[in-house]
Amino acid sequence: MHIANYAVTLKRVTEQDCERVWQWRNMPHVRLQMTNQQSIPWDDHQIWFKNMLVDNCQRHFVIYYKEQPIGVINVKSDQPIENANRAEIGIYISDTHFLGNLIAFAPSLALIDYLFNELNVKELYSEVRRENTAAIRYNQQLGYQLADHPTNQALVSISLTHDDYFHATPKLKSFLNRG
Repeated sequence: MHIANYAVTLKRVTEQDCERVWQWRNMPHVRLQMTNQQSIPWDDHQIWFKNMLVDNCQRHFVIYYKEQPIGVINVKSDQPIENANRAEIGIYISDTHFLGNLIAFAPSLALIDYLFNELNVKELYSEVRRENTAAIRYNQQLGYQLADHPTNQALVSISLTHDDYFHATPKLKSFLNRG
C-alpha cells in the first residue's frame, strides 16, 4: 500500500525495512523525543517488528521524499484501522536535513488526509514531550488542540478533529502542492 501526496510517498513497511527502522528508532535525535528514550535492543525490536507487521490495528509507513527514505509515520488504534473512529498517530524524521523543514509536514498531511477522507476516522491524538516545543508548534500548525496529560506532567496530550485540521492546513497544503 502506498499513499502519495504533497511530494512524498508513504510506503507500508515490509520485512526488508526491519533493520533500517531499528537503526532510525535508536538515533539519538529520535530517541530524545520518544516516550521511552532507552536504546532498543535488536532482539526486542525484531519481536516488536514481526508482531507489528501482522497487527491490523496499526500501520507503519516509510516516508520517501524524491525516492529517498527520510523517516517513519505510523497510526494505531484499539480496533482495526479500517474501522477506527479514533487513532493515535506518530512520526519521526531520521534524516536531520528535513527537521524543521516545510517538507516535514508532508507525511502528516498525506496520512491525515487518508485517515479522515478515506477511512473516516473521526479524531486523531498523540502525546508530545512538553519540552519538545518544535513538535508542539508543528502539531498546532496542523490544527491539533493541546491539553494537559492526565497522568504524566512531562507530556502534553494533543487531539485533532476533521474540522480543526481542514481549517488549519490550507496554506501548508498550498505551499507543498507547488512542488
